[in-house]
Amino acid sequence: MIIRNAQLDKQRWDQRVLAAQPEGFFFLLSWYLDVVAPGWEGYVLGDYDGIYPIVAQQKLGVSYTHMPFLTRSFVPIGFNEQQTTVLAQYLSNHFSYLQLAGVPLDVPFEQQIRKYQVLDLTNFSLSQCSENHRRQYKKAAQHGFELETSVNPKGLISLFRTVKGAEFTHLKDADYNILARLMEGANRRGVLRQFSLWEKGELVGAAAYLEMSGQVLYLKGAITPEAMKVGGMVYVHVEAMKALAPGCSQLDFGGSNAKGLGDFNRKFGARDVEYLLLIKNSLAKPLAWLAKRKFG
Repeated sequence: MIIRNAQLDKQRWDQRVLAAQPEGFFFLLSWYLDVVAPGWEGYVLGDYDGIYPIVAQQKLGVSYTHMPFLTRSFVPIGFNEQQTTVLAQYLSNHFSYLQLAGVPLDVPFEQQIRKYQVLDLTNFSLSQCSENHRRQYKKAAQHGFELETSVNPKGLISLFRTVKGAEFTHLKDADYNILARLMEGANRRGVLRQFSLWEKGELVGAAAYLEMSGQVLYLKGAITPEAMKVGGMVYVHVEAMKALAPGCSQLDFGGSNAKGLGDFNRKFGARDVEYLLLIKNSLAKPLAWLAKRKFG
């Protein structure tokens, strides 16, 4: 049954998410979805025994769905193999363009293997990092940075736009506003942790993490080129890991299929986790080309 956003029992929904706690469960929480995909609907089996979020959108008369900004995958919770097949068929029938990640199906869609990295925090220590990361950490520790743990979403986002804006031109004002609202909402719930580097009164690096149910999700971070050269980002992450490790078992880096960022994450001792991205594009030209260009 499809339940509209306003009619969803979001307390029951979140209880189901936290009870199952699949990989990437942060992306399935109702308050997270309310920010990144306003108006999302729930595909619900029974008394929330099975749940899956549906992000339906429409433009120029075309119905489509894709993974929203700041999400990676939506894992169906409480579905058996047959129910998962029915879910996929429903989505395929309702959307001319469809992008699914996290649904383990053998279907005739375009399939891409993606990966992200997770780090075991239960026995984390600097010694498990690569020699280069240990060297970078030591360099940054001796540099004289001031480490601060107060929450400052505006500062992090401003820094990100300054140092990464030219690289991430696909991110618009609306996307940065989503990130700000997500950080603010997480902070109100007491699940946001931020670690920032200051030098001579200037913010030069920052990283934000969500901490919940013994799990950590790296949300977003940025650092100036000058601070990066002296190991600033390695230092921020290691200090965050040391602070988070006592109460958390795993850090999800949010993931990157990009080799450079993946290599950076793996040098902390993180391992790769693969997942399947399924794409169906039955749009007529030139809409098919435009959708592929926008969503990949």
